[in-house]
Amino acid sequence: MANLPDSIDRITKARLRLSTFGSILSIALTMFFIGALAFFAFFSMRYLQNLSQKIEMEVLFYSDIKEADIDALEKQIKLKPYIENSRVSSREENTRTAQQIIGSNFTEVISNPINASIIINVKPQYANSDSLNKISKELKKNPIVQDVDYPDFIVKSISNNFQKIQIAILIVCAVFMFISMLLVANCIRLNIYAKRFNIKSMLLVGATPKFVRKPFVTKGLVQGVWGGLLAMVLLALLLLYTHNMAPDFVDFSAMLYIVIILSGVLLFSMLFTTIISTFSVNRYIRINDERLYM
Repeated sequence: MANLPDSIDRITKARLRLSTFGSILSIALTMFFIGALAFFAFFSMRYLQNLSQKIEMEVLFYSDIKEADIDALEKQIKLKPYIENSRVSSREENTRTAQQIIGSNFTEVISNPINASIIINVKPQYANSDSLNKISKELKKNPIVQDVDYPDFIVKSISNNFQKIQIAILIVCAVFMFISMLLVANCIRLNIYAKRFNIKSMLLVGATPKFVRKPFVTKGLVQGVWGGLLAMVLLALLLLYTHNMAPDFVDFSAMLYIVIILSGVLLFSMLFTTIISTFSVNRYIRINDERLYM
């Protein structure tokens, strides 16, 4: 029977370690979920933006226009403020493309009516239906230009839905982030609630509120650090896996933003757990004795 108190002490310590591990795991999973939502919102918007940048305008010319004149016009077009990049697609390249589409060598039957063309990519802020229509009209004013072709239907679809998709993604992410934050806050509050009698006992023997508050806030900060670090590791693994599965969606060329989001997850974890711990312990410092049992 002499070893019974030691056994109880070991059981208590084991329960405390398990409780601490459970809190850290809850924080880590919540921060992982928040980080995953943040990355989903970021990469979704980036993907839509990249998609709009890939929209090409093709400037078509009459068959009797010389390639030297086309090259000269392409150099002029490059100086326009709305141009991201441009290139000349040669007559031979356009002919091969047309033959692949038709499925036969039409040049054996008729003279080749195809000329070189200029392929244009506009800057993201101009990748909308109104801007492309204005650019098209401006280019058509040149007497050597026969027509300007671009996927107007796709442009209108992206332009009309881009803002709606952005808002929908942000709303969904905000809702799930709020729910996740509530779950972590409740977990921290329950841990402090279990020690409300200890808090009141310390105050009764003369401890100051600052002295009582410090260990709880420190513990919340430490749990936030460990939870944030674990969430960062899980997010890094998720990014690597998603990049291998969908490299066009998860693009590591935006590494600076990825580091910022990962760092933000850690800082948010530390700040959030510290604030919740502070508010929770303050509640039981100020609470009336009658409400301790409620």
